[in-house]
Amino acid sequence: MFEVAATESPEEFLACVREQLVKLPSQLWRSGNASLGAVAAGLDAIEVQVGSARVALVEEAEVRGAVDESPATSPADWLLRHSGHLEPADATRAVDLSHHLRQPRNQLLAGAVAEGAVTVRKAMTVLRHLHQVEHRLDPLKREEALGSLTQMARTGYDRHVRCAGRYLMSVAGADGALERDEDALRGLSGLRFSVQENGMLRISGQLDPESAAVLQATLDPLSAPRPCEADGGRDTRPAERRRAEALVEVCRRATAAGGDAPATVKAQVVVTIDLESLRDRVRGAGLTPVLDVLSPEAVRKMACDASITPMVLGGDGQPLDVGRSRRLVTPAILAALRARDRGCTFAGCGRPPGWCDAHHLRHWADGGPTSLDNLALLCARHHTYVHQHRLTADVTASGVTWCT
Repeated sequence: MFEVAATESPEEFLACVREQLVKLPSQLWRSGNASLGAVAAGLDAIEVQVGSARVALVEEAEVRGAVDESPATSPADWLLRHSGHLEPADATRAVDLSHHLRQPRNQLLAGAVAEGAVTVRKAMTVLRHLHQVEHRLDPLKREEALGSLTQMARTGYDRHVRCAGRYLMSVAGADGALERDEDALRGLSGLRFSVQENGMLRISGQLDPESAAVLQATLDPLSAPRPCEADGGRDTRPAERRRAEALVEVCRRATAAGGDAPATVKAQVVVTIDLESLRDRVRGAGLTPVLDVLSPEAVRKMACDASITPMVLGGDGQPLDVGRSRRLVTPAILAALRARDRGCTFAGCGRPPGWCDAHHLRHWADGGPTSLDNLALLCARHHTYVHQHRLTADVTASGVTWCT
């Protein structure tokens, strides 16, 4: 068993705690299988509390002048000089949070951090998303928003806090704020290829929320485990390998199709959004199962030629009634549309029909019919552009002319 030592200073206390943690691996045999989970929970709580203590330490060092008396160039530099294993980004995050939590208006979050209920990282996520809309909130509404985000940080992962923050932007931010944020994120999307010494190709990069939702919806069905009798009825491939093979399979299918229409329907991207938000365009947001928050305009674009399933939800979000799935653009209409437009109709674009979406000139959510005289083919780039700028077009028997 561990001994609890009475200490007189923080340094001695921490030395004692470290000594006991060093002994922990050799003492795990004392715990039964059912108790190992409690040990994991205890270590997690200690790790969170260490981050909280580090934030308090920064405040103490600044208030007492320890940072100014040292040769350090900044509080983060001071922290790094005394923390050999701390990453610079984590040091900066701890200092920034320390500064924010000293403000009286952030005391609710400060209390959650101090008690070890919210990590430093999640606390900064809360403040970052709140900062995007707080200039539009009166003090009482700001306190309410901070409370909601703090509660989400207490009970969920960092991605849940981001989801709540982006949804807050959609309902409390300026008109079209979420759409403009998506546009900015779309400009940051990119992939990098680098050949490794062993001949492997390393792929790294990032995607905006809409593109990420499409990619995940495409890869998930193809990367699901496939049992094999030779491996004892299980799929021994790790998830990373399954996703890599799924991505290559998608590329092979696209290459095989060439400029022809794809042989399969589009990947199913599940997005939940209320009808009023879909019609309003600037308020509310859609939510995917993996907590990607999409603006109403992004959902309108994705829904142009999608299968739509109406669903009635209860007050706490549970489905009460699910209608029949309805495909807006039928295969027959799509074939006629491809024969008429022969590719992307935006001036100067040469994308073939198989690479294009069917766009409703007047959106079906606004009462627009799904007919040839209300449809036009657009590639992904110009489909986004048309929705962003709300362009209209003239449709004749000979083609489509966009009004810019």
